[in-house]
Amino acid sequence: MSSERFEDFKVINRIRKANLFVQIVLGVILFFGLNFVASRHYMKWDLSGNMKNSLSPESAAYVKSLSAPVEIYAVVARAANDKDSRSIMQDLRSVFSQYEYLSTKNAPITATIVNAHIENKKTEELASRFGGGIEDSVIIAGPKSYKKIPITDFYEIDEGVRKGFNGESLITSAILSVSTGKDIKIYFVKGHGEMSFKSANMSRGMSEFASALTGRNYRLEELDLSEAKKIPDDASLVIIAGARAAFLPREIDVLRNYLLKSAGRLMVFLDMGPLNGLEDVMADWGVMSDDLLVLDSGGDYESASGDLIARGFPEKPHQIARYLIEANMPVQFGSARPVRQDMGAPIDDTLKLDALILSGPQSWGERSYIRGGEQRYDDDADLAGPLPLAMVATRTAGDDLGLRIPGGKLIVFGDENFIANKWFNRLGNSKLALNSVNWMIDDNTTLNIAPRKVDLYVLTLARDEILGLGLRFMILPAVVLLLCLVVFLRRRN
Repeated sequence: MSSERFEDFKVINRIRKANLFVQIVLGVILFFGLNFVASRHYMKWDLSGNMKNSLSPESAAYVKSLSAPVEIYAVVARAANDKDSRSIMQDLRSVFSQYEYLSTKNAPITATIVNAHIENKKTEELASRFGGGIEDSVIIAGPKSYKKIPITDFYEIDEGVRKGFNGESLITSAILSVSTGKDIKIYFVKGHGEMSFKSANMSRGMSEFASALTGRNYRLEELDLSEAKKIPDDASLVIIAGARAAFLPREIDVLRNYLLKSAGRLMVFLDMGPLNGLEDVMADWGVMSDDLLVLDSGGDYESASGDLIARGFPEKPHQIARYLIEANMPVQFGSARPVRQDMGAPIDDTLKLDALILSGPQSWGERSYIRGGEQRYDDDADLAGPLPLAMVATRTAGDDLGLRIPGGKLIVFGDENFIANKWFNRLGNSKLALNSVNWMIDDNTTLNIAPRKVDLYVLTLARDEILGLGLRFMILPAVVLLLCLVVFLRRRN
């Protein structure tokens, strides 16, 4: 080709266009190639304060040692445009991404956030797989088992404000639980006229409660203390529901040793009348229950049956009750008795007591409830409300090398009716019962993972201040634009 042809304007123009096209193609290939490589081979640096965007070494070690894949689903039933909902979803995405990043190819962790209001089909699929009650909860699923955690459990709340995020501790604990495939057994004590989880009787059966527990992969068995020398080693929780006959002294010793020496977990649902020896077990934990019937002059009753409706909670509510408070769900009790702290018990620094739910401000504990008829509060004999209807007692065994060693757990409810088939699915009854079981079995206290501080930044500016701030931010772009214009005009000249 002659040199004159290269001097032809049309030829030069075509060559320039071809050169530009090749440059664009090569640039696109380079862009996608670098991103492809970077998506598979990259490093992550956490420059945030207190390394809040990284998992603790303890969690990282557990995640890297997994031998089976784990799925995480967060089902959010709040409005997507809600400010509080956006903040929660941001916290969840942040912690989920850290688990996905550290997981291995052989045992990957996949996390998905599902909006129940929008992704109806996906929500139905998860409900058919994991059962009902998945809204506003996080599900961690392993090869053989899964665990549900209410989103409200992820936060430490002080006076209605989120102060700490416990997501890492809860998720790591759940991953360890579901990845091992270990059966979680709950034993129901029998032989003293207790309610039966095998019975469909409306007033004394707990088949609805049992169905909800088995749907959460818990195994249920009966336990006859008169035949057992000790609580079985595989017991994750022991439940006594409405015992009506006295326990033998040897049986009481078995329960006390289980709680104090084996760091056991015991849930007791009390009937009205004598405590049948359980007062000795409760005394070890600073809990007592008067033989009083809780009445309420404020009229907070279910109109048809006269059942007590409890909607009061302590100023600093326990973790178990947070969902009920947020969802504004009261609990419908039958004949309830007060369960309160024994003020005469010896001081014990290893013991922590919390009221779980309270009766109304106009309630009282009626001592002469057996006589029937119209009953009024007697200042000399009765107990003024509001009264605790359930108490949570936890004990620590000490601290070793900075690790908090958990002791036993005891929850005593002043009513057994709310877990019976007739009442279980009313109001917040099932939530209270199931949340209590989940909290009792949860082992996240054994993890030395501190909650992360929730930082809330609020910038309040007047309209003139916003305008002034906007003008200041426009100075630099305006200067750059002016310089570009000057250069352009000079080059044109």
